[in-house]
Amino acid sequence: MPGPVFLEGEEAELRTIEEGDIEFLRDSVNLPVIRRNILSVRKPENRASSEDFFENVVCSDNTVHFLICKDGERAGIISVEDKGTVEKLGQLGLWIHPDYHNQGLGTESTKLMIEHAFEQLDYHKLYARVHENNEASQALWEKLEFEKEGRLKEHCYTNGEYIDVIMYGMLRRDWR
Repeated sequence: MPGPVFLEGEEAELRTIEEGDIEFLRDSVNLPVIRRNILSVRKPENRASSEDFFENVVCSDNTVHFLICKDGERAGIISVEDKGTVEKLGQLGLWIHPDYHNQGLGTESTKLMIEHAFEQLDYHKLYARVHENNEASQALWEKLEFEKEGRLKEHCYTNGEYIDVIMYGMLRRDWR
């Protein structure tokens, strides 16, 4: 059972990630449709590596992670990572399980996280990095009025090739 609801929208619930969610995280990031767009996943995730992620990343002080749920069912993950700068920068990231694609959960979850990051966590700027061929993520950031700030040439190696990474950003004053 997922943890308690921390933030709630009309469809999406952002819940705490608990130890019982480790299998869902492991199984989901091993799916090619999810894995190919995560900038840091290069090898199979097993129980031990997922437990390490839970203990050292989810439970760390510099990142806020939520389990995205719909009607109490696990649907994905969203996070904002404190980049530890004086500038108060936060890096956003999310993925949605394919069973929940095209249901608006990514958009609603991201809106909830942005609001929380700006209003409660006091970030000055939020940004996201997206593979150049991830059109769905680019559409999400553009829909939420993030600015395309740049392109990192051949910045990521995935599926046997180097690809560009697109940078999106938003300042607190531009939200809403």
